[in-house]
Amino acid sequence: MKQFLMVSALALAAMGPAMAASSVDVNVKGRITPAACTPALSNAGVVDHGKISRKDLDPHNKPTALPVATLQLRVDCSAPTLIAIKSHDNRAGSSGEESIGQPNFGLGLVNGDTKVGWYLLKTANALADGVGRPMIESNDGAAWSDATHPGLVWQVNGMRALGSIAGGNVAPLPLQVMILDILVETMIVRMQYLPPVGQEFALDGSASLDVVYL
Repeated sequence: MKQFLMVSALALAAMGPAMAASSVDVNVKGRITPAACTPALSNAGVVDHGKISRKDLDPHNKPTALPVATLQLRVDCSAPTLIAIKSHDNRAGSSGEESIGQPNFGLGLVNGDTKVGWYLLKTANALADGVGRPMIESNDGAAWSDATHPGLVWQVNGMRALGSIAGGNVAPLPLQVMILDILVETMIVRMQYLPPVGQEFALDGSASLDVVYL
């Protein structure tokens, strides 16, 4: 058998140059959907923690958790549509988490390279056309998993949608109006990692939530 495979390989190699194609194809695919969906966030999508005194940060060399803020996301579609919401960090590379796992959303850089914190996004109270529905999530829009646990973090670049059932074998549900709460949990790094005492600096987090048609 080994001799046969070797002879076959040599024969194919000998035929290769004579049979090589002189062109390749470019295929452009997609679909135009008749529906249009418009997202909107309460408070214009702004979470403002105001001025925070350095002395109010955790004195025990731990990150400081700021008050949790809630924004409401509403998506209105012109007809029932299969959609998901995909997150994107506009300050990628600035998350100050010390964990090794996938970074969360960053709060921007100070003095060019100093990371001052990060924030988490979580979801709750999801409605599809006025009916409570379970949250589901996906990394690629093909395979979906249950995301109903209230403490489950919405990962950067992850998709979230509403499904008809919770648990296994979940899939997005066509809907015309999606409403859900987005919980924003902001953390400041340990004081030892902050810019020098006496310097005022801003928290500059920015994320995009994009409607994805499935």
